[in-house]
Amino acid sequence: MKIKAVEVQSLRLPVIRPHQMAIGTTNSQENVVVKLIGEDGSFGWGEAPHMVGHSQLGETPQTVRVVLRHKLIPAILGLDCFDQELLTLKLDQAVPGNGRAKGALVMAAYDLAGKVLGTPVYNLLGGKVRDAIPLSWSLPIVEVEKVVAEARQMVERGWRILKIKAGRPDPMADVAVVRAVREAVGDTISLRVDVNQAYDVKSALRVLRGLEPYGVEFMEQPIHRDNLDGMIEITRQSPIPIMADESVKSITDLGVIAKTHAADAISIYIIGPGGPGNSKKMAAIVQTFGLRGYVGGALESVIGASAGLHLAASSPAINLGCEMSGQYLLKEDLGTAMIPMQAGALVVPTQPGLGVEIDEGKLRKFREGEVEVFQGG
Repeated sequence: MKIKAVEVQSLRLPVIRPHQMAIGTTNSQENVVVKLIGEDGSFGWGEAPHMVGHSQLGETPQTVRVVLRHKLIPAILGLDCFDQELLTLKLDQAVPGNGRAKGALVMAAYDLAGKVLGTPVYNLLGGKVRDAIPLSWSLPIVEVEKVVAEARQMVERGWRILKIKAGRPDPMADVAVVRAVREAVGDTISLRVDVNQAYDVKSALRVLRGLEPYGVEFMEQPIHRDNLDGMIEITRQSPIPIMADESVKSITDLGVIAKTHAADAISIYIIGPGGPGNSKKMAAIVQTFGLRGYVGGALESVIGASAGLHLAASSPAINLGCEMSGQYLLKEDLGTAMIPMQAGALVVPTQPGLGVEIDEGKLRKFREGEVEVFQGG
């Protein structure tokens, strides 16, 4: 199916509460949504989400729009949506970097291809190995009483995995928060800690030793993404598994982390590496090196969340609870219905493509600026 046209629009989606992390606070979610239209009028959805207004690698909603307009969309108009490897190659030839802008287009190509074939995207990624994906809820950096109250609330609503955002000025205060949450929710709830690069090596090891009594599943990205030697040292000494997130934004990054044993687990994003195809390659590397993986979240709408579910469902190495929780932190998601959740897990869509139906009225409600339409020759 040839790509005949592409529509691009920017959205600002309200959240139910600010989401404070060490790297910044999300007061509203900024997503760029693309719609790939085939020659027969069928279409696929993709999106580039931006928590805290940027990707940490230089992309913003504004840069995504510019690079889509001038570089990426002209490179793929007229190509076949089934040729995802060629699409990825053409996008990489058009401009380096810009993984989220590229990933939105590739995601939409997978959605379109699945709809044309009448099959879910997970079948385009190797087939399904699981029917539901356990879901993690992130607790923000706020006063300990508020963290504990939200933790209790989410457990009462059926969540079984909680991730505690860390990176307070006093690192040991993070330990106190984890202890308070553990005491509040009991031992059957999985707890994780995400530092978003806020510690140095010494502080990270001190906190990790302090967390040991509380059954923490892993610590995510304790130090700056570029400090490979530090990640190696922390992983070697830590009593708790270490997950790399900001350190693995590309396939190349993952190769370095895997070969140097700089982490025990890997966060894979559906959008940041350039779309589902590259994300699937990262999952294969994780499996090859005997690591563990999960799908990280960037507060995607139902579009990106569903794409993440298809990736997780088709990847044996993605065996940790994932983070496609946007529909619960956004005041309103874009779908006509929520993705079903059962026993703390999101059910993988089985309809063709990504398996989502978008409410066009919500697109209009949260749209910022004009819709751009690009036509092929």
